[in-house]
Amino acid sequence: MSEYIGATTTHADWRETIRSEVEQTWSMYAHHPRVLQHMITVVIDEQDVLRFYSALVGALEISGLPEDEILTTIEVIDAFTFGAAIDALSPDVVLDPAQTDERLTELLATHPTGKARNQQVFRQGLELIIAGIAARAAGNSPR
Repeated sequence: MSEYIGATTTHADWRETIRSEVEQTWSMYAHHPRVLQHMITVVIDEQDVLRFYSALVGALEISGLPEDEILTTIEVIDAFTFGAAIDALSPDVVLDPAQTDERLTELLATHPTGKARNQQVFRQGLELIIAGIAARAAGNSPR
């Protein structure tokens, strides 16, 4: 696991910390999706994994997210990361363009497929989550 989840990295911005930490974890799950079956059935006590969660706590505290939302937000990030990793197992083309309506077929014609699609799903989803965290934290004073 330490191949993917390394030592704590310091970033000037909480957003970069979240991006970096979550990308490392997603990469591990996407390359080893069977690990997910294990991860969701055990109490986590491995230091590398706990360091990841501590790094997220620190970044979310810096963001100004209310304290009572930090752990739930980490669980949302986990659920997203698990889902994006499972998506890596999807077929190259997820929607059959022969069966879709005209507008969806047009969109599919320029949409990436395979690994590129999965990477785009992950990156765009993570940016949406980070934007949501920033919006939730906007009413609080960052520490």
